[in-house]
Amino acid sequence: MNKNLIWFRNDLRIYDNTALYNACLSDIDEVIGLFIFTPKQWQKHFVSIKKISFIYQNVMLLKKELLKLNIFLHHYECNDFSSSAEYLLYFCQKNKINNLFYNYQYEINEKNRDNLIIQKLSIHGISTKGFHDNVLIEPNKIKNKSDKSYKKFYFFKKKIIDHLLKKIPICFPIPKKRIFQKYNIFPIYHIQNYNINFNKNLFPIGEKQAINKLKYFCSYKIEDYFLKRNFPYLNNTSMLSPYLSLGIISARTCLKIILKKYKTKDLFVILNSAWINEIIWREFYYHLLINFPLLGKSQSLYTWEKKINWENNINYFNAWKTGTTGFPIIDAAMRQLNKIGWMHNRLRMITSSFLVKNLLIDWRQGEKYFMHNLIDGDYALNNGGWQWSASIGTDSSPYFRIFNPLRQSKIFDKLGCFIKKYLPELKLIPNNYIHNPYEWITKNNYTIDYPKPIINYKNSKEKCLLVYQLAQSFINEKKD
Repeated sequence: MNKNLIWFRNDLRIYDNTALYNACLSDIDEVIGLFIFTPKQWQKHFVSIKKISFIYQNVMLLKKELLKLNIFLHHYECNDFSSSAEYLLYFCQKNKINNLFYNYQYEINEKNRDNLIIQKLSIHGISTKGFHDNVLIEPNKIKNKSDKSYKKFYFFKKKIIDHLLKKIPICFPIPKKRIFQKYNIFPIYHIQNYNINFNKNLFPIGEKQAINKLKYFCSYKIEDYFLKRNFPYLNNTSMLSPYLSLGIISARTCLKIILKKYKTKDLFVILNSAWINEIIWREFYYHLLINFPLLGKSQSLYTWEKKINWENNINYFNAWKTGTTGFPIIDAAMRQLNKIGWMHNRLRMITSSFLVKNLLIDWRQGEKYFMHNLIDGDYALNNGGWQWSASIGTDSSPYFRIFNPLRQSKIFDKLGCFIKKYLPELKLIPNNYIHNPYEWITKNNYTIDYPKPIINYKNSKEKCLLVYQLAQSFINEKKD
């Protein structure tokens, strides 16, 4: 009889958990769980306080749910990944663990930690079993004709859909209840209370809530998702990103529930639908991170990016962070981020483009600020999104694509509903002036506690084009 340990990380769920399912395959094996908090490591990774609190509360609920299966979840706090590796070895030896089960993480520090742990455990005769649980398709199965990884989303998506048309990945069931074991295990050590406030109405705790959110989205929002997804005031997105980032719900489960809803429709049509497209974008960014380690070091695959002459004006950066740029759609979006730890995807594109292309601030600074504030902070997606906005990513559009915040605002928040929600100081501005309030303020000699635009958009766009053109002129690279 073996004693199996499931090491939970960003897979805080019971249903469709590959490592948990495989650890519980034998009825006679003893099974226990472990989660290790690493606050100082998270701090180095710019993990937000809201996300840490979300992790903490989901771990505590997962512990209760696992007890229903007679699986006890231990938790412990270490400073960083190095000390967590030492502790895990100690835990396994102390509790006579035979096998460690875990789901892969793909960020560079996490991979280095896992490699260190595998080495330590193997020396002591403890086997390790890792699984690709956070992606729909194993990375080595999605290659081009030259057996290389895709750098362009269009071709990646086509390959993924071809693969899914042949075989939809299965969801692993909840394991059977274990025979109760009276574990002779040393006490759980005290950890910090990370019970920080965040909006639990928007982000309720637990995998059951995540599945309920998805089902509600399927019932009431998904039909209009393609038409309404870009309008932040309509609240027509699933808001499942915090749950996907921590594996509280799996991408496979999302796909399964969508397919169940549309079981009478053609599979090709479903896989090409707008919401599934977002799941495939997620998959794309994870495969990139796995196959191109440079991305894990906040670097671009194209060296001309190093020649961009960022201005990095600290006053502009502070105005962007605090939502005081004088561009209402930018400021409202940033205040949404600062308040609830989440931002609508269209707004993420607008605000990131503005920081990089109009303020000429290094995209890495914006990337870190987002991670430091997002409850759904996910390195692969955040990094991929920022490189896309900076036009230096693998699927980058030409550098001359620059979002005009005034035009974006008029299209996606025509009546200023979203703007006025987060910028109450503009509530008296007429709707037809809400996107450019100082036009009305000047005409009416009105006084308001809202800043004038910190830049001239047209001039900033022209400067950006020159800076990017100059950077590309240094090195003539072919983008494959």
